[in-house]
Amino acid sequence: MRNILTFLGFSILLSSCSILDSDLRVRVDSGWLLGSEESGVLSFKGIPFAASTEGVNRWRPPQRKQPWKGIRSAQDYGDYCPQIKRDSLWFELGKTSEDCLTLNVWTPKNSPVSKLPVMVWIHGGGYLQGSGNIPRVNNPEFVKQNVVLITINYRLNVFGFFAHPSLFQKSGNEMVGNYGLLDIIAALEWIQRNIHLFNGNPNNVTVFGESAGASLISYLMVTPQSKGLFHKAISQSAAVGLAPDTHINKRVGFNISGVDIAKKFVKGRGLELDRSLDQLRQLSSDEIIEQLDPRTVFGPMIDGTLIPDHAGLLFAQGKQHDVPFLIGGNSWEASLGRQIGGGFSPKFISRLVPKKDKDILYPGLNGEELEDQVFGDLVLLSTGRYMANQMEYVDSKTYHYHFSYVASEKVNQQPGAAHSDDIAFVMKTLGVELNNVSEKDKQISNSMHNYWVQFAKTGDPNVPGQTHWTAYNQDNGSVLEIGDTIVLRNNFLNERINYHINRGADFLQSMTKK
Repeated sequence: MRNILTFLGFSILLSSCSILDSDLRVRVDSGWLLGSEESGVLSFKGIPFAASTEGVNRWRPPQRKQPWKGIRSAQDYGDYCPQIKRDSLWFELGKTSEDCLTLNVWTPKNSPVSKLPVMVWIHGGGYLQGSGNIPRVNNPEFVKQNVVLITINYRLNVFGFFAHPSLFQKSGNEMVGNYGLLDIIAALEWIQRNIHLFNGNPNNVTVFGESAGASLISYLMVTPQSKGLFHKAISQSAAVGLAPDTHINKRVGFNISGVDIAKKFVKGRGLELDRSLDQLRQLSSDEIIEQLDPRTVFGPMIDGTLIPDHAGLLFAQGKQHDVPFLIGGNSWEASLGRQIGGGFSPKFISRLVPKKDKDILYPGLNGEELEDQVFGDLVLLSTGRYMANQMEYVDSKTYHYHFSYVASEKVNQQPGAAHSDDIAFVMKTLGVELNNVSEKDKQISNSMHNYWVQFAKTGDPNVPGQTHWTAYNQDNGSVLEIGDTIVLRNNFLNERINYHINRGADFLQSMTKK
């Protein structure tokens, strides 16, 4: 009898710990999933890592998903998180709902390697739009070098970053404000509990993301709540570091507080402040989206707990997580400013630099070319270099890059690598973005993908047969330029970038002392 019970217990243990059943089923901590197979790769889409955020869960930290009965289909993407359908949207927006905290897993079938490295993509979109469900970032080819790819979704806009004054009284001990960041942490916690079931190694997780996704990685690097949930980080075109961050309850420089942003939103809806939280919770997500001012940005806020202080200052104090770090940006980041315009246009940003300084730093440049270079350096490239510099306060190595390659069909259409152009090269989804993919495009994409995957595997991006990438420090200024050729450059654009770093750091210090 004892032998039978032992055998049954062992069988149950194997069932709960098995990588994948032959019929594409896997049991995660909330229940059974049924996935799909494509080109030797298994996919499980729309997996809920938290409960729906509608109703009483709106503007609350993510809640654990209750177990479901039977087998849940994981063959289609989940709902998109509510967002404004802007003209600038770069993908087809599907059905939206507040039951959107889902992730997608891609894993090789019959991999000869066990405990594969895990790469977790955090999408961008200015905290206002975007999704982990789109073709640009989901590709079965990505995992064929024996990694697991996960793409996640998190709450956006007013649903993801909202500090209504009443929340401080009604939320008890729950954190207020940074719900989108808490969603990402919840996804990483789900990965720790479940990724072994997909042949992933919970002790080798890399977060990577672009634009707002990269900025969220900057916050992940400094929040105590994410410690141990990831082990390497890749930041592509982040804007967080040198500019002052928004504070939840006080003005910092030009940034009004998160509470004042919420009050402004409530006032614009004609609601009474004391009763407005309950009234807003009674509205549908579509009704709230319809009432949003597209010019208002709801984003991460310093709250003293989840985000203890300005990310750039915490990096400078050596308080970031000590993990290998890969960071960089693109040669024509100003494409973002030209799309947004107004106070974020290259023309406006260029005016922030005195003419005499521009004459010295950018000799021979004028007009839009000058404006674009100043925008890229000031807004994004100097931030990336600054954050790389601050990694000297921890032991882990940092690798710095500059992406300047322009796809063959775009050579005569744009002056450099536009903001977000790098994504399709990393993800090997050029066919989604381009009408015609050249052999040179494929070559650059393969090289870039190889560097990123190798970094996720080992913390060192170097692979045999590719240009050697030396770790960055302030003495060597070593930057890998990924252009028509891939070449290691020392002290790359140092004079220009250091000028903006010095001005930005001084401004950050002055704003935080007030």
